[in-house]
Amino acid sequence: MIFKQLILENFRVFHGTEHIDLTPRKAGVYHQPVVLFGGLNGAGKTSILTAIRLALLGKRAVSDVISKKDYQAYLAEQINKTAIGCDAASSAKITLAFTYTHHGVHKQYEITRSWQSHSDEHLTLSVNGEPDSTLTTEQVQAFLHEVVPPGIGDLFFFDGEKIAELAEDDTGRYLKEAVQRLLGIDILNRLSNDLDIYLKDKGSKTADKDTLNKIKVAESEKHEAKKLSHKFRSEADALSTDIIDLKKEIKRQELLIQENDGVWAKDKDAAHARLNDLLAKKQDLQAELKSEVNGNYPLALAPTAMQALLSQLQADQKIKQAKAFSNELTSHLDGLRQRLQSTLDKQGEAAYNEMQRYFGQIINDMALQTPKLDITDADFALLEAQIADGGIAKANVDKLNKKLTDVQAELDQLSVRIERAPDADTLRELYQSLRQLEKERDTVSREYIGLMLKAKAHKQTELDCAKRLEKLYAGLKNNHSADKATLRVEQSQSALAEFKEELIKLRVTQLEQLFIDAYRKLARKEDLKFSAKIDVKTFDVNLVDSAGVTINRKSLSAGEKQIFAFAILEALGKLSGRVLPVVVDTPLGRLDSIHRGKLVRNYFPEASEQVILLSTDTEVDEDFYQALAPNISHAFEIEFNQQTRSSTVKEGYFWQDKIQEAV
Repeated sequence: MIFKQLILENFRVFHGTEHIDLTPRKAGVYHQPVVLFGGLNGAGKTSILTAIRLALLGKRAVSDVISKKDYQAYLAEQINKTAIGCDAASSAKITLAFTYTHHGVHKQYEITRSWQSHSDEHLTLSVNGEPDSTLTTEQVQAFLHEVVPPGIGDLFFFDGEKIAELAEDDTGRYLKEAVQRLLGIDILNRLSNDLDIYLKDKGSKTADKDTLNKIKVAESEKHEAKKLSHKFRSEADALSTDIIDLKKEIKRQELLIQENDGVWAKDKDAAHARLNDLLAKKQDLQAELKSEVNGNYPLALAPTAMQALLSQLQADQKIKQAKAFSNELTSHLDGLRQRLQSTLDKQGEAAYNEMQRYFGQIINDMALQTPKLDITDADFALLEAQIADGGIAKANVDKLNKKLTDVQAELDQLSVRIERAPDADTLRELYQSLRQLEKERDTVSREYIGLMLKAKAHKQTELDCAKRLEKLYAGLKNNHSADKATLRVEQSQSALAEFKEELIKLRVTQLEQLFIDAYRKLARKEDLKFSAKIDVKTFDVNLVDSAGVTINRKSLSAGEKQIFAFAILEALGKLSGRVLPVVVDTPLGRLDSIHRGKLVRNYFPEASEQVILLSTDTEVDEDFYQALAPNISHAFEIEFNQQTRSSTVKEGYFWQDKIQEAV
């Protein structure tokens, strides 16, 4: 299957008609599978993916279970708003042309899906350019579901941001359905059921009226139970969507309360008390600080000058002491001279002269100097003590300033939080709204459980009827057990069951190996310890480590989940033998650079014969564009016009012209 052309008319952000050529081109003899779309967020990349899915899958593109009314409302939302503003009766249209080999014949098909607000859609099919008017909308959709089964379509046309859900899905619903369809198990199941119907029909022809009547009653009860079980299950599924929406709204309300600091508001009185304590502490600190500053603290602001002053005063003190010593010594020299002469005779004079020279030299060195600052000894001692106290005061001021800064910071933080805290009425309204949402959720949940219990009860009734029918039909088989046709059918059923079992084992083994091969291409070196194990009965796909231990997929990083899912998709695609295009929106959004490089080089060029990528400029950037360029058939850029509020598609890419000029 190859998409040839996509035509959009008044669809989502596209006003008017856009013709988009999707046919992959060749560079000489080399096939280039990638068609690249570039656009900024909101330009319309997702609209391309949505159009392809909607064109092929119809309402199954929206949900597995959706009412006609909701589907019509969804379609109405897809009509371009500008077109609706110009003409309320405007319609939207999607036309997708593709080639497909059906029943061994290669043909070109063109489907057109159109609709107006709140009206039934119209779906038409053309084959090799000729409209097929014999098919109704339902019949065309049935053909499209045969071409692209919904369970498989989800694995080939997807949003890269949501692909991690495939790895996280605890139910494994998407992968189970895809595996069964791709293995052909659904066909074998239908064949087995058809054989059962043949046996039942053959047995009923030879049965007595009483047995036939019992079979008729049991079949009727089984059919009614099945219908009711499906009805209640469908209603429960619809409520399941409501529960999910309510949970999202509850989460949003809880975040809103958190943003309004509801927890803090509960303790608002205590906060005000703490605020008053801090204000009192701040006032005490400021008083202490003022007291310190009013003392000798200023002397500590000029430590160099104060040290120079002390040094000068100390020098002056020495000069004054020397002068005082000189005066005192001079007053006693005559007495000393007389004493030495009377004691030492002639030697006394010589001793006196020697002492006079010694003390005279000392005294003269100091006596020649004059003090610069003539203060008393008491004033000097006082000033020295004040300077020392100034140093102590400075240390105290620094400590007080630190405490004051801490108090002020806490005050600022507390003031902001008190200001942010909502008043009691606002908070009460938020909590009342939350309680109401929780009440609605609980009510819907109880209704959901009730419907599921009803569905389960009718399912059990259906199973009981099936057992009764099995016994009745077993009795019928005895009536015609000698019939060769019957024996052959029974033998065929037995062989079919054995074939199905062996086929599953073989294909599951092949799928596991294909997954390992794909994962090794895409994963980082340190992640190669992972592999896949598929349950042959439930078809659940588990990720296992090198020791064979099942790994919780939710514990993986976002990038690891995407790589896991991409590997599963590639393995399923190769196993199926189907050739479907791969369409990926935001393919690299949650991956690191290493995983991105692996996908660009090893996945996209080989994912299919046609790969349509819808990327932003930060995903497939210049480097990745150059790496992907040999496989790019052609590229488009989607431009959004702010004035017209609509988008247009032109051929080219963000950096394509620059790269071509460089080449």
